[in-house]
Amino acid sequence: MTKNIIVTDINGNVTGTTYPKRAKGLIKSGRAIETGELTIQLVSSVYTDAFSFETEENKMANIIDFKARGFKLSQDCETNRGTRLIVTECGENVECFEIGQEGMMTTITRSVAIEPDHDYVFRFTVKSRFVKGENAESMASIYFDEKGDGYTYPLDRADKNRFKPVLCKKTEDGLLRVFELPFNSGDSSGCTIEISVHDMTAWLYPAKELSAYDSLEDIDYDQWRQDELHRVSKYISDLSGSMVETIGETLNGFGEFVGKAGDKISKAVSDVINRPAADAEAPEASGDAETSGDEAAKDVVVEAKATEAPASDNAAPSADAPAESNVDASAAATNDNATTANTSDGI
Repeated sequence: MTKNIIVTDINGNVTGTTYPKRAKGLIKSGRAIETGELTIQLVSSVYTDAFSFETEENKMANIIDFKARGFKLSQDCETNRGTRLIVTECGENVECFEIGQEGMMTTITRSVAIEPDHDYVFRFTVKSRFVKGENAESMASIYFDEKGDGYTYPLDRADKNRFKPVLCKKTEDGLLRVFELPFNSGDSSGCTIEISVHDMTAWLYPAKELSAYDSLEDIDYDQWRQDELHRVSKYISDLSGSMVETIGETLNGFGEFVGKAGDKISKAVSDVINRPAADAEAPEASGDAETSGDEAAKDVVVEAKATEAPASDNAAPSADAPAESNVDASAAATNDNATTANTSDGI
């Protein structure tokens, strides 16, 4: 939405420009009349002063500007993440509300007093970065006295219908858009504005005059997403190619290492097989010596056993022989003597 309606005072002097919806509000309220296709004339001298006109124009046009301090995290959302920041935007320090994170939902809310049967415009700037996932989305909702009675404006949704911003610019780190969300209050005297993000992060600012963003490159939202998808795909492809190349170099190096190790092993085996005979006979001589020593020891054992063999039957009894043998010998001698005596008596 641009300020393309020329506003004049009661004398026909141009006092400024306004938005089409603001002009309709001034005409509807009886404060101005339409004098041309893109011109209205104020009907009261109170608007002769340009400053007074701008002040009253903002009031009658019912522009609701975004103010970070006016919003708070919603108590109805259990996974909120948000921080108020002071950042430099277009050369000026402004309040910003950073909300959301991948994998969670965040909602901020603000209550606003409004007049029944009036047209309003909620105006704000949102900056966001590319998120490849299809679940990333953001939306603004305006509810009246009862939640559920109002409007929802989808802001970010991949490959789905969205509410079109009045300005869309490409920045160094993402996308900048200015939204102007129109609504009519109906018979309500109050409304609640909610901004929700899911699976993404957004930065919300007050919107400046559109001319303040002239230095930035114009771009369509869908085109920006296509460019970012191509950039991410190319980065992944380059990274994959680099990883494959690195793995190939590593495998080649490992192959060279295995080849060198195999050469060393083959050489060691060959050295063992082709070792000179003199070196190979030494263990055999040692083995013969051990065999001769074993046979000598066996001879010694045999000789010892031969020495311990029992005496012949004709050998004299040992002095250590049992006493029973001596008794038998004495008995035998007595018997012999008795026999000899009996023989003598008979003669």
